[in-house]
Amino acid sequence: MKRLITLVLCSAIAMNIWAQNNSTEKKVDKKNMEKAIEGKDSVYVVTDEWGDTTHIKIGNQTYKVIEGSGSTNVTHVNDSKNSKDVTEVKMGKKNVVTVDEDGDNVHVVVGDKENGKGVEVITNDWGDTTHIRVGRRNFKVIEGNNGTYVKYEKEDKNKNWSRSFNAHWAGLEVGMNMFENSDYSIYQGTEYEQFGEVFDLRSGKSLSWNLNFMEFAFKNEKKTFGLVTGMGISFNDYAFDLPVTMEKEDGYGITVPVNIQQENKSVKKSKLHVNYLTVPLLLEIKTPLRMGSSRLSISAGAIGSLYIGSHTKYKYYDKAKVKIQGNYNINQWKYDLTGRLHFGDFTVFANYSMTSLFETNQGPEIHPLMAGIAFPNI
Repeated sequence: MKRLITLVLCSAIAMNIWAQNNSTEKKVDKKNMEKAIEGKDSVYVVTDEWGDTTHIKIGNQTYKVIEGSGSTNVTHVNDSKNSKDVTEVKMGKKNVVTVDEDGDNVHVVVGDKENGKGVEVITNDWGDTTHIRVGRRNFKVIEGNNGTYVKYEKEDKNKNWSRSFNAHWAGLEVGMNMFENSDYSIYQGTEYEQFGEVFDLRSGKSLSWNLNFMEFAFKNEKKTFGLVTGMGISFNDYAFDLPVTMEKEDGYGITVPVNIQQENKSVKKSKLHVNYLTVPLLLEIKTPLRMGSSRLSISAGAIGSLYIGSHTKYKYYDKAKVKIQGNYNINQWKYDLTGRLHFGDFTVFANYSMTSLFETNQGPEIHPLMAGIAFPNI
């Protein structure tokens, strides 16, 4: 619904942009108008930029003075109504759409007006001017005696520090995987010892894509720091540098390397793909440092991961490929330490796994390290 309303309003703006207009409003107090007007609270005089229309409001009486070619017309506008009607559309505790009708004034807000987002439409009681705000862009549509005019303005971005607490977990992350503190002693004295550190990675091809789809923040009263948690899904590729893949020895034993090089064809790529469901527990602190209008935040903590599936895949240069599903003795649980720097909606992070990729004594002891960037709040 929100997207539909926004699309309709933006379409209306595009169809009405033909020129520009501005207006000036003056208020004259009763003390300065006692001899001219008795018993009235105030007088409003509004003259538009084109100079051919003037609105005069005395109490509840409104007059429109239009200067045409060779003549001047004065029109009495209907009195303002005092009735007020407010309609709200909510999702949870948040107002999505608010419609406020007060007499001849109609005020519609779609989205987050306070943070300069969403759409706002105001039609004033003169009946000939409509204000439309899309984000920080303002349009005034004026229906004058000489046609319809549009005035465009753009508000300056608020450079003041926000007093709200905006956590930086939910969003999209992309990282590069590396193996650290690898121990292949499990293969000593076996035929697999000849491979050496067989599962070394091609880091440029070993990427992770993390989709963090849920976020909760528990902040202090001053909103300077908070505990952040949520949920996400992590898709990890570990591309091997050697022409090998992996399997369980005899189908149920330890995870061992397998040489897939063939005499008549060469291996183009080989990888292990592992998926996790992730839950973080982070302490995020909002620092007084900033870059332009973006404020620096830092966060650190732990990310718990639940293994949900894996497979191996390798491909030859003749386009033949093999994909095999299996668990390969992957650890059911993984615990990462993470550190993160946030500038606005951009993050740099590093995750280090405190647990081995494979179960104890079921494969080499390998600790993944991921470094990457994130785009929270997209």
